[in-house]
Amino acid sequence: MKCLLRVTVLSLCLTTILCSSLPHNKNPTVRGCDLRFQLTNIQTSGEPSHRLTFNDKRIKVSKIIYDDLSPVSDDWIRTKKNGKFGFIDLDEKEVMDFEFSFIGDFHEGYVVFREGDDRKDPRGFLNKNGDLLGGKYYDMTYNFQNGVAGVEINKKYGLIDRNGKIVVPIQYDFITGFFNGWAVFKREEHQGLINAKGQEKKFIHEKYDLRGYFYEGTIVFKHYQKMGIMDSNFNVIIPPIYEYLGNFKEGLVRFEQGKKWGFLDQNGKVVIEAKFDSEYDFSEGFASVTIGDKVGIINRNGEYLVEPKFSHISSFHEGLAVVEDGGKRGFIATNAEWVIPPLFEKLDQFKDGVFTFVIKDKWGFVNLRGCKNK
Repeated sequence: MKCLLRVTVLSLCLTTILCSSLPHNKNPTVRGCDLRFQLTNIQTSGEPSHRLTFNDKRIKVSKIIYDDLSPVSDDWIRTKKNGKFGFIDLDEKEVMDFEFSFIGDFHEGYVVFREGDDRKDPRGFLNKNGDLLGGKYYDMTYNFQNGVAGVEINKKYGLIDRNGKIVVPIQYDFITGFFNGWAVFKREEHQGLINAKGQEKKFIHEKYDLRGYFYEGTIVFKHYQKMGIMDSNFNVIIPPIYEYLGNFKEGLVRFEQGKKWGFLDQNGKVVIEAKFDSEYDFSEGFASVTIGDKVGIINRNGEYLVEPKFSHISSFHEGLAVVEDGGKRGFIATNAEWVIPPLFEKLDQFKDGVFTFVIKDKWGFVNLRGCKNK
């Protein structure tokens, strides 16, 4: 379809919808909120700005003025001012000073930060009061997952809890995050699983090298240049015949063979043949797949929800996926209909009822939490 763009608010929205190859829901709702909106230009004596307004007054939209915004984490959003990072809350109040050259997002009440501008400077964990966890710094720190976080000192790894107590000694050559109560570790000639009490379940095999996380009761391992999967007792359930294997997600695991990608079930049976040039893990019943340089979405039967013809599609999160169409991004629902058409230059995943976006190089965010119980 040939698009005739007119410079008005209404034609901007309609043109984007009509030019798309996906259907548009005329009455889109998420969490009971009406997602119909207007995007308006505000011309002042300086640079023009934009305002995003939803018909549903329960939806809160920030000012579109920020140089950078992260997805919401523990109700705060990391942003940037004068080259430094700090945090605002969902009312756009500054809640942590803009003094950090590097700081992550909050996970389980703590955020990883670096003391200083140099990448080699020590790192630690801060809570929302700005207190340094345990009063200690480390060479490297990793986000909290399931109550513990990885730390590194002198190229050795261990785990601490949310009180700053060392629960797994800092003596390992490698250790992952905890899932299903266990982490994969390597120490000198040993490898295996370790729990949060520091109890090891050792695995001895000269030719099998454990890889990745303990996830959905399984561990990926490497044998020479091929990969397989074993269970928590180190019994092989998928032989090492694949060039690459991910971790099981929603009962399926992606594999690479002959430079093509497909999916296996927990018995090692091919349930989606290897015909894709790349793919991502299943999330909420769907997976993004690529053929050539175009991305689509499949369901667990390998059927297309969206055929591969887009430049970018994210995984579904809270029922929405980011899709890029014509250089702009919007949200689709699991019926492959636009609920917010592609108008944004950048768009982060819908997380905890909030999403961040970019219009004309400036960031803003939308908060749908007021609709949660409607």
